[in-house]
Amino acid sequence: MFPPDLDLSLRTFTSPPTTTGPVRFDWLQAVVQIAGRSKALHVAVLLAWLAAHRGRPDVRVTRRHMALWSLSRDACGDALRLLRGHGLVLVWSAPGRARVVVLTEPGSDTPLTIS
Repeated sequence: MFPPDLDLSLRTFTSPPTTTGPVRFDWLQAVVQIAGRSKALHVAVLLAWLAAHRGRPDVRVTRRHMALWSLSRDACGDALRLLRGHGLVLVWSAPGRARVVVLTEPGSDTPLTIS
């Protein structure tokens, strides 16, 4: 199927079997109330997963992460705009760079406490 000299380890991402750190269900509940038919809940779970792995509320959303979670760039952008509009995240982006997303306490600019 693949040539024997093809190194797939550079293209493969394996995640640890368990997520470290708790998931903030109050934050996810706020997302559920606004998600509707958008991909906002899908993106929120990705953000919570990344934040739990890093142990910090600020994460970078790369194309690799979006592909791993079956998200297009447009769907992810729309979901992040919805989440930002409801005060659940802060988003910084620059052309050609991964978006930096900070999960915030619902309705405030305070970064989410992840213990």
